[in-house]
Amino acid sequence: MVIALIIPKSLVAQEYFSLNIDNDLYFMMDHYYSSGIFLQYGKQLRNTDSLNDTLPKKYVLWELGQEIYTPSLRYTSNSAVYDYPYGGWTSLKLTFQKELSKNKQHQWGIQLGATGDASGAQWMQNTYHRLILGLPELPWTDEVPQAFHLNVFADTFKRWYLHEQVAVQSHVFGTVGTQKISGGAALGFVLGKQTVLSKGGNVLVDQQQGDGLYFGVRLQYIAHDYMLSGSLFNDNAPFTLPVNPFRAMFEAGYAIRKNDWRFAFTYFTRSPDNKVQPQQGHHYLNITLSRFFESKTTK
Repeated sequence: MVIALIIPKSLVAQEYFSLNIDNDLYFMMDHYYSSGIFLQYGKQLRNTDSLNDTLPKKYVLWELGQEIYTPSLRYTSNSAVYDYPYGGWTSLKLTFQKELSKNKQHQWGIQLGATGDASGAQWMQNTYHRLILGLPELPWTDEVPQAFHLNVFADTFKRWYLHEQVAVQSHVFGTVGTQKISGGAALGFVLGKQTVLSKGGNVLVDQQQGDGLYFGVRLQYIAHDYMLSGSLFNDNAPFTLPVNPFRAMFEAGYAIRKNDWRFAFTYFTRSPDNKVQPQQGHHYLNITLSRFFESKTTK
């Protein structure tokens, strides 16, 4: 304990592990964006000048994730009646984030991943259905082709405090790559002491104890979506659908931080991804569990 007290605060590196799970089964659904699971590790980087606490904070985040997409008619092998292609997307994401001010952060990064058989999504979904849910395996007919992808992305987060426990929160984002080309923005209200972030957000930016609520909307433009339209460079996808380029999403979340643990859940309802889907919202829930650590280092 004495040793911990004499180590400068700037030498205490904050880090965390998070488990994020998306699923629509909570609403008795299992289609479109069917599920996602993400493991994330984040760490605050030590300033080169350990005696200057006024320097901007910097972070590095690693994320391993898998997304699974399925049509609503899951048990037929006739892809002519599908309203979404079967598809899996497994990727490793590296993010660098910098605190521009106390309430503003900018980040950029790269994402490497695979679709098709190499994503392991078919095996993952059918194993879960067979062993956990006791359901038949799904056919995965004419799934999204196997390919390896590179995306680059950049985001800006900002908060304006209207009161000690009332803030407006924004998120501007963009991605360019072989798997997706998109851009958009989100805007919402945070009520309480705990900032509620979308999945994959850096939970180290808010170290307060307590809880908070979030209500917001997200709008984006999709110029390219490999999970629906296949490659920009060839037409080898066995089944494609016309993309809805403009998409909207309503988000409502709750987060609570107690000591070294943080629990959050966020409800999403999103407009149709393609022009064949029924024109109604698709609902799913994200549940995130985070564990914080301090690793003390010396020069």
